[in-house]
Amino acid sequence: MTVRVSIKQRLLLWLLVPLLGLSVVFIGGTYAVERAAIEHYQDLRLRQIATGIPPRLKTADFRAINVKLFHGRDDFLLQVWTGDREIYRSTIDRGLPRFTQPGFGIRSIGGERWKVYLRHAGPYTIQVGQSLEERSALARERALHLVAPLILLFVVIALFTPLAVTAGLRTLHRISRELDARHIDRLNPLDPTGEPAEIQPLVQAINTLLNRLGRAAGAQQRFLADASHELRTPLAGLQLQVQMVEQAGSDAERRNGLEALKASVKRTGRLVEQLLATSRLDAEGSVASRGPITINTIVREALVRLDPLAQAKRIDIGLVHDDEAVVPGDGDELMLLVLNLIDNAIRYTPVGGQVDVALWRGNGTFDLTVEDSGPGIPQAERTRAFDRFFRGAGHTVAGSGLGLAIAKRIADRHAAAITLEDAASLGGLCVRVRFPQDRPSTRPQFADPEQNRLA
Repeated sequence: MTVRVSIKQRLLLWLLVPLLGLSVVFIGGTYAVERAAIEHYQDLRLRQIATGIPPRLKTADFRAINVKLFHGRDDFLLQVWTGDREIYRSTIDRGLPRFTQPGFGIRSIGGERWKVYLRHAGPYTIQVGQSLEERSALARERALHLVAPLILLFVVIALFTPLAVTAGLRTLHRISRELDARHIDRLNPLDPTGEPAEIQPLVQAINTLLNRLGRAAGAQQRFLADASHELRTPLAGLQLQVQMVEQAGSDAERRNGLEALKASVKRTGRLVEQLLATSRLDAEGSVASRGPITINTIVREALVRLDPLAQAKRIDIGLVHDDEAVVPGDGDELMLLVLNLIDNAIRYTPVGGQVDVALWRGNGTFDLTVEDSGPGIPQAERTRAFDRFFRGAGHTVAGSGLGLAIAKRIADRHAAAITLEDAASLGGLCVRVRFPQDRPSTRPQFADPEQNRLA
């Protein structure tokens, strides 16, 4: 089972473990350095006492010197010799044998070790000693007095750190409680005002997600509204046609009724596909895939797929200009765009008409154009032609009214501009989609456009 470690636990681990290690090293180092410094100071004190005695003094004067130098302390031992005779000792209950070499050394009295300093001053040999145990106790005491505030400081920091981490994470807990208390329909963004700089990216990411969820929820609501509105009439028509087939008086009437029913089912299926495509495009904020897509390949495949529809109406359809066109984007969406434009052109072109598809390279852009010899769209209606379910006045062609709306949505998602124009050569409508150019052309256009015609 995976053990879950909270952010607070990780922060405390990352903060307190290095702090503990640093404390041990710093306090231990400070203690050792201070003890060494105090030991050095005590050595200097021994030398200072020995060198502070004048070379010619009477025995009685040594007592006054002892009081003056030691200030009544008994942790030092002062001994004075003349030749081999000891003439003065600061305490009568203990004494050290005389060193033979001047300077510092170690001597023992009854198992107790002493640090001594010996000096020759005129007729006198002066030796000053101090118990190593007392020296260590004094050094330890003074070093502890120095590091005690440091220990207290690190303890306070260690106790304060969890409180600081808890206070720092309070914002996350507040945001979590706010989101948890929200109703499912409340998708308005969080207010980033006053939030810490480290929390701002999280708030922005949550707001981005809420925005996407809002778009998805809106798209779902629109889809349900559109579906209920647009499917009501076709479904009622299907029900009526089924009843007519059931009530048919002859085989001929039954066959005719079934053919009409099949056509209605096909139209209804296409309407459902268009509704689903519209809902998906509304829910997605941006193009997920951004691979380089060759539009030429998509156009050719779309022409092949829609050729039976064109053949049924004896429409002359083909690719009349074929500059190479590459765009960064989603291949499935671009295929849907091309299919909708060509399908619309075929549906609104009369029997025996013509549909021309072309790819033109310009200065930094390339154009996809679909022209037809149909009735076109009046200038006054072109601004509304991209609205959902818009159908121009006087049109009797069966359709969903979603083809151009879907094409417009896909074009917008690919930073392309889509416009409606008059078809100069065919007299109908020309739909132009202008894409930004992805890379220079590497293949020439066909010299003879007739070799690209499918019918």
